[in-house]
Amino acid sequence: MTRYFILLTSTIYFLGATIALGAVDKSTSSPLQSIYDCSAIEDNAKRLTCYDDVAGQLREAETAGEIVAVTSKDIKSLEKEAFGFNLPSLPKLRLPFFNKGNSQKGEGVLENNDEKTGNILAQSKDGDIANIEFEIDRIVKRDHEVYWFYLTNGQVWKSIDGKHVFYSKHQKPIVAQIRKAAMSSFLLRINGKGRAIRVVRHR
Repeated sequence: MTRYFILLTSTIYFLGATIALGAVDKSTSSPLQSIYDCSAIEDNAKRLTCYDDVAGQLREAETAGEIVAVTSKDIKSLEKEAFGFNLPSLPKLRLPFFNKGNSQKGEGVLENNDEKTGNILAQSKDGDIANIEFEIDRIVKRDHEVYWFYLTNGQVWKSIDGKHVFYSKHQKPIVAQIRKAAMSSFLLRINGKGRAIRVVRHR
């Protein structure tokens, strides 16, 4: 059975195809088309009856697990956890775009970050995370200038370009700023300083 993730707050996201509700036109891509149809009814009594019927169907669908209500915080957390991985089997989640007037190269800045799971520094116009900052728990150097970055949120990243990494072990906290680069690659900078190194997410 197809499941849907619907955010029923100030911002609404829809993932998946049409939900099987009696009042929904199955040719439409929106699971809430039935609500839109109700709003077009001119007679007040009939419009209220329509809303009541659709609300009951939505409640039944949510109880049956056909609809799942999620918050924007849930979506943002999932985007952070998936950053660095290519997960084509999952629906594409989109974050709201916030342009605070100081973005560069068409990137916006997302507000209300959670330091425990990472701070989003920039996102692309289509809502993808473009640059994010995580706190580093430890850095382990292995042979041939290969560095492993163990983040406090459990993520593990590995350098792949053989470059030496400069950082101060005495500076706390140590953070990794990771941004998307060309060809689906990622670049990491320590504390936002020095040259960026190419990395790949290992875990």
